[in-house]
Amino acid sequence: MHNRPLQTSARHLAAAACLIASTSLSNAADMRPVDLIILGDSQLAFGSGPAMLGFFDQFSANCADTGLAPDRLKAVDAMSVGILGVRATGLRMWLSRTPKATRMICVRDPKGLSNASTYGGLRYRNSRWAQIGDSPHHQFCGNARSPLENIFAELPNTPKLVIFHFLGLSTFDWLDRAKLKRDLSRLEEQLPDETACLFLTTIPTYSVRINRPRRRAQQALAGALAETGSRCGFVAGHTARTLRACEKNRAYFRKRRNGSVKDPYHADAAGARRFLDLRGPAICRGVTAAVSTPRPALAQTPAASKAPQEAATPPLPMANTRVSVASPKLRD
Repeated sequence: MHNRPLQTSARHLAAAACLIASTSLSNAADMRPVDLIILGDSQLAFGSGPAMLGFFDQFSANCADTGLAPDRLKAVDAMSVGILGVRATGLRMWLSRTPKATRMICVRDPKGLSNASTYGGLRYRNSRWAQIGDSPHHQFCGNARSPLENIFAELPNTPKLVIFHFLGLSTFDWLDRAKLKRDLSRLEEQLPDETACLFLTTIPTYSVRINRPRRRAQQALAGALAETGSRCGFVAGHTARTLRACEKNRAYFRKRRNGSVKDPYHADAAGARRFLDLRGPAICRGVTAAVSTPRPALAQTPAASKAPQEAATPPLPMANTRVSVASPKLRD
């Protein structure tokens, strides 16, 4: 599967939009509490999901050599973790409130394929696959809310941390200054006041050509988060070391029988484990810093009380007229 929009007929879209609009909370099954959500794209669905869950299930052990205080690590150990990876999606779709903008999340593939991989506290059946909007525990569509807002509405608790694991289809949104500002502004509006936030960009692909704009988008995101004073922390997935490990390395990607790379977009399980070996210490620091940061200042922004409006979010202030892609400097 490539990071490319699926083809959907106009008639199918119209029917699905009616179904989404009629979705009510009565269709949803009770969900279990989830303290830490990892929300992402097809990288979680096709490779890194199980490795990511394993990393957080053994957080203290995986972070033991970082020098972080044991009590801070145990606080993360105590959290229930749920992972949701939806193929062919970007952050913009999770923040939008219209059927057209959310169709890749809320409309089933015409071939009948489910679109989401679920792990940990967000998995409710033997199969890891679920269809957002259809599966009774994943009613995240409609109700005049964005899919992200619907997650918070459906859960019986307020998550302590959401990790956004995107790059892919968000790349060219984040290279566009106006669209990047829109994403960050909507995100700040829709996150519960007491929920911390961390961006962890995804594993590099096999292709140098694909990775080049993704790293620029990652740098633009890091710069915008710093300039706007966002509550969200940042951990780079594309670094010199992860790029060296993944680019042109067939060992970390699914192959055809003749040995050629079948899927250059998504690292396999071995590639995901190698990524976590390389970025694990930075993830440990980013997660513990996010959940240890007091949240009282956020009470000034009562996001939950705002009436849903698709395009009415005011932009966050940004100091410069152009996002610098060279600052801050990204290190391994």
